[in-house]
Formats: sequence, structure tokens, C-alpha cells
Amino acid sequence: MAEGFLQALDDFILDRLFQPVADSMPESLSAWSIGINFELGSVVLQVACILAPLVMYGASISESVQSVLVLLCSIVLFIGFQRFRPLVRPNTLNPLRPLMRSLRLICLAFLVYEVISVCVTPAPQSAWLWNRLGLLSQLAFEIGLYFMACQPRPPGAERRAEKRRAELRGAVSDGI
Repeated sequence: MAEGFLQALDDFILDRLFQPVADSMPESLSAWSIGINFELGSVVLQVACILAPLVMYGASISESVQSVLVLLCSIVLFIGFQRFRPLVRPNTLNPLRPLMRSLRLICLAFLVYEVISVCVTPAPQSAWLWNRLGLLSQLAFEIGLYFMACQPRPPGAERRAEKRRAELRGAVSDGI
């Protein structure tokens, strides 16, 4: 029962929130490129999470071992996602949608946990900045996963949609 609920939740988020945004983007921007840029932004924010305590408070790298390991895992995932790019083609089902469902759901659960821990648990003033950067990094990672799982538009779909919009504008301006 929980498995069906989680799949329905993932499908709802993907189909009702991210796919309409991906469909409304210009043809020059693909959902994949937006998603992979969010993944890169997540890696950059994680680097900032590691460097902030080192630069601002003189922390040692041994105090940030967990953050360094998370950063290394994120870099490996980013490189791995780059290798998936040839699989996502127009006019075919996006194989990353079912393939990365469990990753999206696990990261979504972790994102909810991060939001609760950042909002509820009072952090010391010295950790406020990198707690928020970590939350932004996790949010960017999740958004990137969902954009990469969106179905790509067929090549001529945007041209047909623009032609239809022009026809409707002409009909409206003619006084229908």
C-alpha cells in the first residue's frame, strides 16, 4: 500500500509540477539540460558548504569528513548522470523516469528531513549559513532529478504549438 502511495506521489510531482514547466520552456532549452545544471549547482553549493566553515571559522578538513564524502558521492553521481544523456531522446519514453524513481523518493524524504531539521532545530549562529546552503544544495539536487526525468518534447512540437497560438491570436483579433 505504501509503495503505491509513493509511486503516485512521485508521478504527481513529475506529471503535475515538473512536466508542465518542462513543456512550456523554449525549444532551445531541454528539461535534461535544466536538470543537469541544477545537479551542477548542487555540487557547487556542497563545495560552498565545505569551504564556509573552513574559511569563516578556521575549521579543519577532518571536521568536515562527512561533507567531503557527500561531495564526492555527488560528483560521482553528476558524472554518472552525464553518461545517461544519450538514453534520453525525443519520441521515446524517458528511461530515467522509472530508473531513478527510488533515488527521487529517497532524496525527497531526505529533503523533507532537512527542511524540518533546519526549521525546527535551532542552529548555532556559526552554523546558520552552511545549514541553509546544505538545504539549498539538497533542493537543487531534487529539482534536477525531476527535470532529468521529464519526457522530452518531440522536435516539431514547439513549432506546431506556436503555429496554433498564432492562429488563435488571429481568431481573437478578428472578433470571434
